[in-house]
Amino acid sequence: MTAQDPVEDGTVRGRARTAAELMALVDPDISVTAEQARVIEAGLEPMLVVAGAGSGKTATLSMRIVALLDHAERLFGTPIAPDEILCLTFTRKAAAEIAERAERRIATVFGADAGRPPVAVSTYNAYAAQLVAEHGLRLGIDPDAATLTQAALWQLADDVVGSWTEDLDVDAALSTLTAAIPRLAGQLRDHESTPAELRSWAREAIAWIEALPGKGDDTVPGPLVTRNGTPNAHAKSLTRFRTLAGMADLVAEFQRRKRAASQLDFADQVGFAVDLSRLPAVRAIERGRYRAILLDEFQDTSPGQLRLFARLFGRSHHVMAVGDPHQAIYGFRGASESALPMFVEEFGGPGEVQVASLSVSWRNERAVLDVANAAARPLRESSRVHVDPLRSRGEELGRPEPTRRAPAVASLVAEDHVVEASRMVEWLKARLAELTDDEATATAAVLCRRKAQFTPVVEALAAAGLDYEVVGLGGLVDTPEVADLVALLEVAHDPSRGDSAMRLLTSERMALGIRDLAALHDWAEELAGPREQRETEAGIVDAIASPPPPGWRSRHGRELGVVARARLVALHHAIDAIRTRTYLPLGELILTAERAWGLDIEAAVARPDGRAARNVDAFIDAARQFAAGADHVTLGAFLAWLDAARGEESGLELPVKEPEPGAVQVLTVHASKGLEWDVVAVPGLVDGHFPSVDAPTPTRDWYSDGGWYSGRGLELPYELRLDRDDLPLWEWREAIDQQTFAASIGEFKRECGSHRVEEERRLFYVAVTRARSHVLLSASWFTDGVKPRRPSSYLEELVEAGLIDTSAWAPAPADDARNERHAPPETWPRPPTPAQLARRELAGRVERIRASGDPSPAWAALPSGAQVEAMLTERAQRRAGAGDVRTPAHLSTSALVSIRRDREAFAAQLRRPLPSEPTDAARRGSLIHAWIESRYGHTPLIELADLGPGEDDDAIEELKAAFEASPWRLRTPSHIEVDVEVPLAGVTVRSRIDAVFPPGDGLERVTVVDWKSGAPPRDPAERAAREVQLSVYRLAWATYTGAALEDVDAAFHYVRDGRTVFPEQLLSRDQIEGLIRGRS
Repeated sequence: MTAQDPVEDGTVRGRARTAAELMALVDPDISVTAEQARVIEAGLEPMLVVAGAGSGKTATLSMRIVALLDHAERLFGTPIAPDEILCLTFTRKAAAEIAERAERRIATVFGADAGRPPVAVSTYNAYAAQLVAEHGLRLGIDPDAATLTQAALWQLADDVVGSWTEDLDVDAALSTLTAAIPRLAGQLRDHESTPAELRSWAREAIAWIEALPGKGDDTVPGPLVTRNGTPNAHAKSLTRFRTLAGMADLVAEFQRRKRAASQLDFADQVGFAVDLSRLPAVRAIERGRYRAILLDEFQDTSPGQLRLFARLFGRSHHVMAVGDPHQAIYGFRGASESALPMFVEEFGGPGEVQVASLSVSWRNERAVLDVANAAARPLRESSRVHVDPLRSRGEELGRPEPTRRAPAVASLVAEDHVVEASRMVEWLKARLAELTDDEATATAAVLCRRKAQFTPVVEALAAAGLDYEVVGLGGLVDTPEVADLVALLEVAHDPSRGDSAMRLLTSERMALGIRDLAALHDWAEELAGPREQRETEAGIVDAIASPPPPGWRSRHGRELGVVARARLVALHHAIDAIRTRTYLPLGELILTAERAWGLDIEAAVARPDGRAARNVDAFIDAARQFAAGADHVTLGAFLAWLDAARGEESGLELPVKEPEPGAVQVLTVHASKGLEWDVVAVPGLVDGHFPSVDAPTPTRDWYSDGGWYSGRGLELPYELRLDRDDLPLWEWREAIDQQTFAASIGEFKRECGSHRVEEERRLFYVAVTRARSHVLLSASWFTDGVKPRRPSSYLEELVEAGLIDTSAWAPAPADDARNERHAPPETWPRPPTPAQLARRELAGRVERIRASGDPSPAWAALPSGAQVEAMLTERAQRRAGAGDVRTPAHLSTSALVSIRRDREAFAAQLRRPLPSEPTDAARRGSLIHAWIESRYGHTPLIELADLGPGEDDDAIEELKAAFEASPWRLRTPSHIEVDVEVPLAGVTVRSRIDAVFPPGDGLERVTVVDWKSGAPPRDPAERAAREVQLSVYRLAWATYTGAALEDVDAAFHYVRDGRTVFPEQLLSRDQIEGLIRGRS
């Protein structure tokens, strides 16, 4: 053992050992490959490490950290401390794994030392948030700004859409707009653009397209419709660009509201961090803090994140990025597939940036890697970064591959997707039995391209008796027990949800027959009244809420059975229980719904293994997470969010758990990245599904995709992206008339189709490389459509390469064959056609008018001119009132102080928020707060050394000396820098309390203290305004700890003057709420 003596300053003195020597100390049973040794022993030149799937990059990174410490004197000229190495990755799980391995190996090599600081391992988002927290004052950003969760962002966007009063020329449903706003806002932030730039670009395109003539020799703009009256390509493009312009306005309002409420999202944090990286002072601080930078999973970074690190550390520091271009699958979250080649360009170019490779997969068997390498061959050939094919452990170590009873790679093509699922489950069952023994239980997963594939898979797993787990919120909502619970909530919330009511009525619990359903429909018709007098259509939910009286019979002679009536009454009581308890917290309300309808008992009976109960529990947990991160927590908002979760293929997922032995996990390929299983099945490999792009047709021999244009004006155009050089560009400015314009769209779709096939190829590569020993690639001739589909081009490539066997492929159907599962059932007598129904309805209306004897025409009921004028006036008044400022859902304590000072000025700031100008006083205040924190043993966000010598040194030293002369120097706080939130008057008030002291040392009660670096105010009005801060702090602490308000004191300590001020009269809860409501 060669442990080193501890060094007082936390640095480590190494011996410049080789990678093999270091690994021998860490684990003598593991040898280092030549590729790993090159990475571990690298110098200080920027380096890009192309690490293939399963290549042990986490182990290599942790050894790189050890080597940096061991070689520090050679590399840096002096020993360094572990916390001078910054290592960033994407998930907290990955960060924890790297940190744990690094700390364990540092202790093994250099000896345990409790005083040695840990390596600075964090996530990309957390690092950006830390930068903003430490330096945000330089940009006028509130240090108390809250970070919004995904649910809270959705809620805010929904609020923006719902309260919009201006004209909005967009072609999308409101729910679609809600989901698109945060996404587009994030894209603009990631690519250093603004809503104003997007609006300007869209308007330029609109003006250009509107002026295009029909043909080159025309002198007037061309038509907007085809000969048969449908919109032409010209008109559709105008609609998209107008939607883009409208979205720019919505995003601008979305961002304005975040600023007004002092709220940030992850994209804002990265964006502000990029802004800060332009400041020399910030760059100097970060470069002084860290000597080496390690960037993990770099293929998932955005262009903004790349620029952040290029500006902060540039060519002055050792920066090593690790990633795999074949696994760049998160473009929908802002990641750029160009991240790795752009790293080479930003950090010095091909001659200055070293490129290394980790190509040995320690996870996959050779047959699995053969398939993965073949699938990735086109990616390697087109990549701007060299990527080596993956090699297996056996190849590297010269060992034979394990012997298996069944081939490692299997393939099947079934008649339809239901048969495919059944045969896939048979294969899974056989492989699990083969690999499971007394010592270990094998793991397995089904990786789907779309959530819509989950249902047949889950049904087949259940039919075969295999335990399974559906991963992600989208899949969870589709499980029977959760779907019933959601339907019950929807019916209770919205009487128009007849679709949800029908699910309940036809469920196993209700099981109403055709006669009962028909009778209930008749009753709904009666409740609605005569058709010509109805204000709304008849609702089945209304019929449930008001069941017919005993003995009722419809005019068609139908009546409810006794059993059906009893079940309807039970359902009515359950709905009523929900409607009368909407005041409950969301999680408790859903528990109430579950118990009122007896779903808890039904779930336990239906699934004795507890699976159904666990699904419901997971759903309630998701609801609680939503409520914890949302501003306006209502049942309606939660249900709307669920609709978005079901509709988004790649978003609103729950965290993916580690593989559970014995249970088959069902999840999307996107959600599977970073995980591995013994056995993996990848179903649905048909053209149009995987790859998910319009397949070639008899009249078009190329894949077609619209790229951002397919987003109908809801995505950021490629032309405005920082990585546009690697994306297809639409040359719409080259068009001279409508014909050449339409041709340009076709060419753009061709290029996007090719680009999308390569995107999906990376996804396919990720799916295959999740399997350790066995993978099944399956398809079906018929899926969810009527016509047959061809197997995926990815499968056909593997067949041509001789890597998969087609003996399990069902014969291809004829081209004109139709899906038998879609054949309509034969009925007699045949139902009336829509035209027949319309004629009957019109005839009935005529007869009713004749019978009534009323000769007045129908338009007599229309509003008069005076009524129209009154309505227009009311509308104008509503719009004028749109300028009224609504109190944000979150307020900081400083906001309440501003309200007490000048309510009108505060309202003006909300209407048009302006950043606060950084001041020397604010900076001094931050620094003395940080010093007091560190004096009490608390790690501050800002180090005094961060600003370097010469900035406020004399003033800070005076403040330090003054504090040391105060009685507070001898007291020990129980809490430092505590963030507390308290609900007041319908809003949440955030407080950051500087210090809390227990009774004793001259203090009669628990005392909340706020440090002030300035002088006490002399103006009584300003003093009263400041005392609002202490009043809120005192109330927040009392609420937080459960103490009585009179048992908590609050004081300002003015450090410079050495004065502690206990206000004589602090505000009560009622007085603070009155201030918020505007009564004081």
